[in-house]
Amino acid sequence: MRLALPLRLALAATAGTAMLLAAAPAASAEPIGGPLLTGSDVIVDRGPDATKLPDVPVSAWVLADLDTGAILAAKAPHVPRPPASVLKTLTLLTLSERLDPNLVYTTTYDDVAVEGSRVGLVEDATYTVRDLMFGLMMQSGNDCASALANANGGMELTVSQMNAEAQRLQAYDTVAMNASGLPADGQLTSAYDLALIAREGLSRPDIYEYVNTRVIEDFPGYMPEKPGDPRPTMAIATQNPLFIQGYEGAIGVKTGWTTEAGRTFVGAAERGDTSLVVVLLNIEGEIYDSASALLDWGFDNVSSVTPVGYLVDPVEPAVDGVEPSMGLPADEGGEGKAEAATTTSGAASASGGSVNVLAVLVCIAGLLIGIATVAVGVRSIRGPARRTPPRRAAPRRDADAEREPVSN
Repeated sequence: MRLALPLRLALAATAGTAMLLAAAPAASAEPIGGPLLTGSDVIVDRGPDATKLPDVPVSAWVLADLDTGAILAAKAPHVPRPPASVLKTLTLLTLSERLDPNLVYTTTYDDVAVEGSRVGLVEDATYTVRDLMFGLMMQSGNDCASALANANGGMELTVSQMNAEAQRLQAYDTVAMNASGLPADGQLTSAYDLALIAREGLSRPDIYEYVNTRVIEDFPGYMPEKPGDPRPTMAIATQNPLFIQGYEGAIGVKTGWTTEAGRTFVGAAERGDTSLVVVLLNIEGEIYDSASALLDWGFDNVSSVTPVGYLVDPVEPAVDGVEPSMGLPADEGGEGKAEAATTTSGAASASGGSVNVLAVLVCIAGLLIGIATVAVGVRSIRGPARRTPPRRAAPRRDADAEREPVSN
């Protein structure tokens, strides 16, 4: 199926964005976020009243203030590593901006047969995007990642948009190759980048709810055997060890595990007026032990340390303004309308569309070069402005404190 002209232009612009902005860090002698964020050692600037930083068995990590963006301490913040399922934080951020949460999607065999962790989607069954988002984040459903990508127009388009979103956030260490975080050649991220992604996501009430929900008792199950019969449901629960073990003030975000990546984790918590995010890559031992130790230290010392860097702000608007080609359920004519739009666009462009396309691309290229230049020049001069905390959505229910985390 041919893509509509506006979508093809958007993809071309996305490719241009990636090439231009990916080159931006190379023009600077210092990394994104500040000149201290280099190497693979621990980076911290403790004041005289600060307590000793805990020694955690983690290859790369970042501890930062969500509101100010100040990085309190870090280790190997820009060292690229495979992400495992914490990449789903980027999937969620990217697709929540493009898919209506009430959109109904019908699953395929490829969705439910995907390898790795699954929430238990049923073939030829209907789910809302909202259902799929909860399954993606709470139980790390690779089946949900596949379904969401297909609801968005396919994996190729979704991955392109994920990489464009990473560039927008200045997460230049990140390269997505799929929507799930399953191992793939060239798929990498960094602790710094994941902190950027988490900070952006937690500023949005919808994403905050997806990552801060403990238990859903009525997740859709098999389709009813007879029309009109009630659909069976099942319970799903979070895998986040901060929730499971009752960490005070926990608000998210996502676990991950593969053989290549080891255990990975993005966590967040708030106490009083302070909200912190911790990112851990390649964790030896239990996630909770390292995450809670760093968060405890951060809450105790947030006023006693000098920031070693900052989580930078995005450089472009949040949404590309292009509607996904699969924005309607199939039974409401989504595919037909997309093809009709292609036909209409093709006819309209026959008498001068080439000139318009060229003009648009030239304007986009000029704008992006300007943005990249400005970003390189100012990204480390000052920290980002303090952000307004998100509207806090109440957890749907408390998780069972006895529940064991499930690997993904």
